[in-house]
Amino acid sequence: MLNFFISTIAFSIAVFALNRYLDAQGIVSTRTRTITVMIVATLVSIGAGCVVDTLDGDAALHKNDPSIAEVVQGGDPLKIAKLLAGFN
Repeated sequence: MLNFFISTIAFSIAVFALNRYLDAQGIVSTRTRTITVMIVATLVSIGAGCVVDTLDGDAALHKNDPSIAEVVQGGDPLKIAKLLAGFN
C-alpha cells in the first residue's frame, strides 16, 4: 500500500515539475507535450515504486513461490484453484 501512495505522489510531483519546466522553456502546450509529460511522469512513478519495494523488502517477497508448472504437476486442486484465483 505504501508503494501505491508513494507512486501516486511521485507521479503528481513529476507532472507538476515537468509542466513548470516546459512552461519556463517556452514550449507550447500541445498533445505531444502532454503525452511526453505523462510518459516521463509514469516512468518516474514506476521508478519510485521500485525503490519503495526494494527498501520495504516486498521486491523479494515472491521469489520462493512455486511456479505454475510445479503447482499443476503437484495435482492439489486447492493449490491450483488458489493459483488461478491469484491467492498465492
